[in-house]
Amino acid sequence: MALRHIAFLVAYDGGAFCGSQRQSNGRSVQGELERALERVFKVPTPVVLAGRTDAGVHATAQVGKFSTENESLPIERVPLALNAVLENSVRTRDAREVESDFHPRFSAKSRIYRYRIEQAKTQNPMLRTIAANIRDDLEIEAMREAALPLIGKRDFKAWQSAGSPAPTTIREIKRLEIRRTEAFDSQLIEIEIEADAFLYQMVRNIVGALIEAGRGHITGEDVRWLTEGLDRTKCPPPAPPQGLCLVQVNY
Repeated sequence: MALRHIAFLVAYDGGAFCGSQRQSNGRSVQGELERALERVFKVPTPVVLAGRTDAGVHATAQVGKFSTENESLPIERVPLALNAVLENSVRTRDAREVESDFHPRFSAKSRIYRYRIEQAKTQNPMLRTIAANIRDDLEIEAMREAALPLIGKRDFKAWQSAGSPAPTTIREIKRLEIRRTEAFDSQLIEIEIEADAFLYQMVRNIVGALIEAGRGHITGEDVRWLTEGLDRTKCPPPAPPQGLCLVQVNY
């Protein structure tokens, strides 16, 4: 029987999981999806995801893929079948059949992450799981200036956390935008980063530096020096995970 190869979008509340990738020490997004698929298709069905997100990091448009011999379930009903057995902290949508050589991770041209910072002396409880609370006043122009040396193709070893070595630390940041917005009557700063790929905790590490720039503690020249130094230990600490969300994967 011929295999059907099915790609789909998945959104999840990262606070409910130990991360997106299957792990032995807790619930993962991949593990929950595979349990749901086994309930639907009655056989073990592995899932491949477009990228790894840490515990507490969210996604609105993570991409997954699985293969099945089942021919009876119409493609438009795949998300409905999965959502019927998944918990509310994870939801699937927009399933479509793809070629066998499509790979959610290696076929991707770029990924977009968005980080939200709430500027408030008292944290808004509506934002506590989806935005980092920073009590200091952040100077957005200083943050934009500090972001400029990061745009382009370069070695981002200084912005990779230990624990997940990559074959190469060369990446290309295609776009890095910082803007003010509002949600639930609170003022937010949104940092949106698009790159061909990201290193382990690269976005959170970069945002941590941009926050320090907004506080006036470092400058764009410092960011350039840190990047060229290739030494993670000299960089500011990472931003908290709950402010980060994977919002798009481009193919």
